[in-house]
Amino acid sequence: MKSYKYILIICFGFFLNFHLWGQEKEASMTLSFEKADTNYVCKVQVSSENKPVAEIAVKLYVQRLYGLLPIGKEVTTDENGVAIFDFPKNIPLNSEGKLIVLAKVEDDENYGSFETQGETKWGAQPDLLKLAHSERSISASRGQAPIYFIVASIVIIAGIWGTLLYVVLQVFKLKRYKLTSKKI
Repeated sequence: MKSYKYILIICFGFFLNFHLWGQEKEASMTLSFEKADTNYVCKVQVSSENKPVAEIAVKLYVQRLYGLLPIGKEVTTDENGVAIFDFPKNIPLNSEGKLIVLAKVEDDENYGSFETQGETKWGAQPDLLKLAHSERSISASRGQAPIYFIVASIVIIAGIWGTLLYVVLQVFKLKRYKLTSKKI
């Protein structure tokens, strides 16, 4: 009886894995950048087996220092397998003067998750001199931190050190008090 259990478990596991493998089809994307009048347009072409894939949700991201910045809303491909995104002009470029753009399809029931990426020089070149001498802000370095942050941190540090100094002085007074009380 036990051997039949193991055979059933193995067969069920194989069927489950086979079903999951067969569910996802292979799809690919191409990413292109075009300038239409004064607007920048990013086109994503989704195809599977050299045929366009319609009605699939595509998201567009820009690679930033600590993660991905979403650009616009999720767009569904049309009958030609094309999703069109309006690309903003004010995204700061990286240190090389480029933007790395990613197009993603996430958890599609037929095709799974896949992505593609491309580079473009669209965006705003950051003024490094202005950034170096910028006004005080929460995200600034130590020298440009807001005054109330500096004052609050100094008050907190002074309070902690003052408490420690008070405790040490009280311990010395207690020792002196014990010494004077024994002489009597």
